[in-house]
Parts: sequence; C-alpha cells; structure tokens
Amino acid sequence: MNGLMKGLLASSVMALLITGCGGAPKSKKETVVFWQFFPAEQIQPVLDEFAKQNPDLDVQMEQLTWQSGLEKITAATAAGNVPDLCELGSTWFPRFASQGALADWSDSTAPLATGMVLADMARVNGKAYGLPWVVGTRALFWNKDLFAKAGLDTSKAPETWPELLEASRKINALGGGVAGYGVNAGERYVLFKKFMPYGWGNGGTLLTPDGKGSAFDSRANLEALDFLLTLGKNGRVDKQDQLDEAFMQGKLGAQISGAWLFRKIPKQAPDLRYGVALVPKPATDHGTHASFAGGELLASFAKSKNPTGAWRLAKFLASREAALLLCKANQSVQPAVVGAVADAYYQSRPNEAVMVEQLASAVPTPNHPAWLDMESAIEDEVEKALYGKETAATAITNASKRIDALAKTTEPAAR
Repeated sequence: MNGLMKGLLASSVMALLITGCGGAPKSKKETVVFWQFFPAEQIQPVLDEFAKQNPDLDVQMEQLTWQSGLEKITAATAAGNVPDLCELGSTWFPRFASQGALADWSDSTAPLATGMVLADMARVNGKAYGLPWVVGTRALFWNKDLFAKAGLDTSKAPETWPELLEASRKINALGGGVAGYGVNAGERYVLFKKFMPYGWGNGGTLLTPDGKGSAFDSRANLEALDFLLTLGKNGRVDKQDQLDEAFMQGKLGAQISGAWLFRKIPKQAPDLRYGVALVPKPATDHGTHASFAGGELLASFAKSKNPTGAWRLAKFLASREAALLLCKANQSVQPAVVGAVADAYYQSRPNEAVMVEQLASAVPTPNHPAWLDMESAIEDEVEKALYGKETAATAITNASKRIDALAKTTEPAAR
C-alpha cells in the first residue's frame, strides 16, 4: 500500500471515529450550574422546557435549603467555587453585591427593565447585578364568619386603620378563644414585614436618601407602632405558624400574612370563609395601602465558569411564561413581570390576584450590606414594646440609633 493510500485510509478511519459511524460531528453540551431553593417538582418542569428550547445547554440544578443555603452560598463565594447562576433572596442580595462578587448585568437587563416589577431590587449604585425572578408581598387576610358574628359588614374588608381596629375589638370581644388580630413576635425576619407596612403606609421610611444614616425615628413610624400595639392588645401575639393555624381554625379575625396560605387553606381548612385585601391605610384621605416587597433574584457571579449560559438561563426563567409556570405550581410567589394580574390564572383566583395588586404599592428593603442587622434591630425593639418592656417612643428611638450606627460603619450600597 503506497503512502497516499495509507493516508486516505487513516483519514477515513479517523472520520468514522469522529462522526460515529457516518453521522454528523457530535457537539458537546455546555454545562450551566444552577443553585436554587424551590422544590424539585415545581422547578423541574420549567427547566425541562428550557432544555427543549436550548438543546446545547445542560443545566445542573442543585436545590438549596433555607436552613443552610445562605451559608453555602457565602462559603462558595469566599472559596471562588461558585455556581454559574444562583437564586438570591432580595434581603441577601446587597451583601454579595457590595462585596463585588456578582456579575454586572446592566447592559443585558436594560432592554427588559420596562417589563419587570420591582427592578430596583437588583440595582446597586445604578448598576444591575441581578434579574428579578419572582416576588412576594403580604396582604390582609380576614375571616368573614367572625366578622358576621361580630356584627360587621362582610361585603368588604377594612380599608383604614380605624376600621381594622374596630373590627379587631369587636371580634376579640367574642371570647371563646377567638382573637381579633394577629401580631407576630418570637422569630427573626418576620415581625418587620408585618409592622413596617403600617409605617410605610403612614409615610415612614428607614434610611436617609444617601443610605448613610437612619430616618427611622419619625412621627410616622411612631404612630404606626402605637397602632400595632393597640392591635396587639385586641388580639394575639405569636409566631407566624401559630397565627396561621389559628386563622385556619377560625380563631383569628384578621392578620397580615402571605400567599403561602393559598396552599394551606384548601388542604387544612377547605370550608373557611375568608377574604384577602390590601393592607389598610391610616385614613381615607391619608396614606397608602403599603406592604413589604421581597423577592427572589437571579444572579451570576464574577467568577462564573459559564456567564453566557447563566444569562441565557436567567432570561428564560424570568420570562412571563416561565415565571408564571413556576408561580402557579408554588402559589406563594408572583411573577416579577408587569401585567401578570391579567393572566387567566389570576383572573379566576381573586384572592391570589390581590397579592399581585398589592405589589403595586409594596416597598422593598434598602439595598444596604448591613440590612439584615438593621432589620434585626427594628424587630428587637418593636418586640420589646409589644411585651411592654419599653414604650413605643423608646423602641423607635433605640432602633433608630442602632440603624444609624450600622449605616455609619458600613459602606452603603444605595440604589
């Protein structure tokens, strides 16, 4: 066999090996490592749809737990061994953004901004370090049967502070283990989300515009705390799970709670007659129906191994169709897209639609790296006031001093 023939034979053999017996050359899939918190049965259908539309990408999903997820993400960031895409809670986000750990997505997200709800949650110093995925808020849940027993109008929910207080007092007077209103205490990162809606609705705020000082010590916040204390005296002070349980048992007139009850009530209290309404505002001619706005952001790290794949997955997950698919399965979050309330799903579920409506006047927490410590300071002092250990005025002042100290010793990541 001459040299030419040997060369042709060798080339033919190599071609067969490469193409797999005559097929086209096989392309290797790129991997996108994705860390997230939703149950696998809820997120996997969404990822399956992504796989259909993006056959060149292989998503390796790891489900984190709320008990250890933040610790794991923090450790991975410190070690430089990060996932390509990660779900970050909106109150965690400032810490990672301020450390320079996240990829700058400003250019990529700019064309999507007008279609996003609460886009500022992912912005620090004018730059976008993430993409809002799903969001959540709190609204007023009220028991129609207890309202009827107390001689109250059951055709509409309380819309103002005086109306809510009157309802709480009358329901609380029913006795028999029934409480008028539920106030949270005894657990971290819950009480703030139930107190500050009244503060925001009354014109209160948390930090100065530059993020370098406290603005918490105000008449608006003091009036809100006085109102919350009065509600507590006409109801029950307890942990979230206990209040939710009492509400489902028909033992609680009203409370501010979250969309997770839409999953629980049909299973645990299918006959419960209840309504959902915007958080009451101070008066008919004053204030707003404010609430807390939180959410889950999609972010990539500066040290991601596949930044392009991470963005493609994030953009898909945050799309209207994908976000709605996840929210319908989960029921405790809403899509971070404008106009979601018009979807047939929410149109057929008026109670869940209230949550989407409430988002329009909900307020996100400041993007400050010390925010979690600031939130703890507020909860510590407000809880002392709830248990009569200090006055409302002292609680507001002390919380403000602690916030101010944190603001002055930590570089802010102002929006």
